[in-house]
Amino acid sequence: MYAGVNEQIEKNLLFVTGFNPLSYRRPLLAKKAFPQLKIYHFSKLKRMGLAGNLLLKYFLKIAKVEGLICKKSRSGGDYYISAVLRDLLASLEFKGLQVSTVVALNPYLASRIIWGTESTVILDWMDVWMTPEGGMNPLDVATAVRANGVIFWSKPMMELITRRIRLKKYTYIPHGVDLSVFDPLKYGRRDRFVRQLGMGDRFVLLYSGGVWRINGIDLQGTDKMLKAFSLALRKLNKAILLLQVPKLDDSTLVLIKRLNLSSKVKVLGPLPYASFLRQSAFAAADVLLAPSSKHPTAYYAERIKLFQYMAAGRAIVAERTPGSLSALGGSAFFVELDDIEGMADAIVELASDKELREELGARARERARLFEWEKLAPAYRSFILEVANF
Repeated sequence: MYAGVNEQIEKNLLFVTGFNPLSYRRPLLAKKAFPQLKIYHFSKLKRMGLAGNLLLKYFLKIAKVEGLICKKSRSGGDYYISAVLRDLLASLEFKGLQVSTVVALNPYLASRIIWGTESTVILDWMDVWMTPEGGMNPLDVATAVRANGVIFWSKPMMELITRRIRLKKYTYIPHGVDLSVFDPLKYGRRDRFVRQLGMGDRFVLLYSGGVWRINGIDLQGTDKMLKAFSLALRKLNKAILLLQVPKLDDSTLVLIKRLNLSSKVKVLGPLPYASFLRQSAFAAADVLLAPSSKHPTAYYAERIKLFQYMAAGRAIVAERTPGSLSALGGSAFFVELDDIEGMADAIVELASDKELREELGARARERARLFEWEKLAPAYRSFILEVANF
């Protein structure tokens, strides 16, 4: 009986995301769990042609005006009126689709305004957006409460949110890492990368991820990382910091210049997730840097980069937060949050202790296997089926 029901659920299962699935790959984990899963990338009103473009244009204007007035945004960048309008526009985009169960990445695509009351809606909650004080947008809360199930990417975030609001069903399934695709030890080439970039015998530090500022707040902690690197350079003349980031904002560029780091920092720019160059950069790194911040959205998060860092089998220096501790366990060199000198000291210590670097790298690699997609996919499948069959 259940086999037939489960097969029917899988045939009518849709994953909707506002991000490119090749960059934010959560839908591909769901695809491992459900091979027949349909993935829909919602970026604009693609099916509505000229009318959709016109509606989108007016929506963006309203959202811009509202953003000047409101402070508590919804995940996805919308506020209140604009969030409801976005949901209404999305409902037009998905109208007519035969969907019994939908998994939505983040609240703005899990709204009942889009899906009505008949569909089973599961919120795959990547960015649990909060204000610096921990406040949440009421629309996000309402969407999570009305969802049939919620999947959290971070255990500390799940524990925090479920103390605040009552959810029907929820579970923790981290982002993890697909070692069949992203495995710098297997697919990266340190020697070629070092040669190609002319780095010689440099001590290589790597930061991979974004530079994320909201209202002037550095959510990723990259400013502190640059300052710590500047301090470490007083003892490490041959160190170089690689920034594998989509782009640097003006504030970061100014800081690099002010700290006289222009010749010591190399920006790799955006690279495809599992490209040879990106994996070779991870393989070439001696130390991987994982700064963070006190902002709740980052503080409690198990960032995607942490799982990729562990897969690389390199020593990791991380600021101590609930999210980083949960993901990295005992496999990283932890420093206290906001301790810039402590981070600099950790970099210097690891530069002088190859044995410690190798030990931490081996620990990280071993821990990465706990989060392989092959192990996470059955848990993902089990939860979806449990919720859909309820």
